[in-house]
Amino acid sequence: MNLGEKVRTIRKSHELNQKEFALKIGVSQGTLSDIERGVCLPSCETIIALKNTFQCDLNWLLSDYDESFSQTPTYISSEELKLLTSIRALPAQEKNELYEIIEIKMRKNKYPKTD
Repeated sequence: MNLGEKVRTIRKSHELNQKEFALKIGVSQGTLSDIERGVCLPSCETIIALKNTFQCDLNWLLSDYDESFSQTPTYISSEELKLLTSIRALPAQEKNELYEIIEIKMRKNKYPKTD
């Protein structure tokens, strides 16, 4: 996946159209379109805006490693961030109960175990 495709992945994971996403990272919609299509590369300022606004992992964003190396997403959607914030607010016992429920669901649906 090239840099433009990764930028598109971040945008789509946040369910934003190009105009909304471009506004958040401080570029025009046309520039964002060019970045996503690989016509041009984002400026350093745009990369920093991506990291700060969408908490994306710069190693993932800027590297060319083979995707098969890691199937774990290296960015987090706003929905996932809200969920994590809610989980962190729970008392320890309730967190443990929630983790057990998740593990049961994962086994039932034959998803790989997460560590």
